[in-house]
Amino acid sequence: MIYKCFSTIVSNFGAPHVRRLAVKAIRIAALMTPAEPPSSLRREVMGLTFPSPVGLAAGFDKHGELYSSLPPLGLGFVEVGSVIPRPEPQRSQGVDEVVAILSQIPRPHPIPIGVSISMNRNTHPDQMVDDYLACLEKLWKYADYFAINLGVRTGPDLHMEEHAGTLRKVLTAAKASRTDLARITGLRRPMAVKIDCNRGDTTSLVACVQEYAFDSLILSGYVERGKERHALEGLEQVIKSLDGQMPVISVGGIRTPQDAVDRLSAGATLIQLYSGIVESGPLLPRRINSHLSSQLVGS
Repeated sequence: MIYKCFSTIVSNFGAPHVRRLAVKAIRIAALMTPAEPPSSLRREVMGLTFPSPVGLAAGFDKHGELYSSLPPLGLGFVEVGSVIPRPEPQRSQGVDEVVAILSQIPRPHPIPIGVSISMNRNTHPDQMVDDYLACLEKLWKYADYFAINLGVRTGPDLHMEEHAGTLRKVLTAAKASRTDLARITGLRRPMAVKIDCNRGDTTSLVACVQEYAFDSLILSGYVERGKERHALEGLEQVIKSLDGQMPVISVGGIRTPQDAVDRLSAGATLIQLYSGIVESGPLLPRRINSHLSSQLVGS
């Protein structure tokens, strides 16, 4: 309640200020009694163990600096990034900075670290493949899984039909690189593809990801208040189309414990938080875990 009051006041100064408040609150909350998720929530997905199905979405901890503060909150995994090869103001400090941070985190990781990778805004479509591969190669040893982010609104966007050929080149190259890197290093790294359902033709994009048989699909998209039912219907349709061939991670508009229950009940295997933590504070994951655990007990 106190956090929400502060968040409401700070929101008058813009979203970056609210996020900074959330970051400070997370660091403080991590010093409290660790909120270890109930064992009943543990899930095996993509060959990895997730202590809880509740994770932190990419975009919040862009470079991995918050990682040590996240397991005590009750989160089951975190996705760092999106990471791009070269630094861009207001977006990313670049892959080398992320490598420097993640390389300092001891293994085994208490919760899986996913890394979302993408391309620089000024990268020509012919060179987009190189951007993704550069991130994969440099981060291979430090991530537990990778998420291929298809682009940004203010730059090249592989969601769009005009970039369909480039998208296929990126997906083909990413899978080939994964095979090579696994052989060279002996390290297996699952790979997901992230699709924003508010951009491009979601049906065609999902079919493309399904054709390439990736390990998971991350389905994202901004969800307006009052339109949660519409988002759930879209999620259910995608999951039905996949026919159990790959797990789906749902992200976007999960603000309450009931939102989490609804997404998982719709068929999502894992969920990711962003706006919910910014708006409600760092205790949201433990509230969701408690609610999910009680639902399992009562079922």
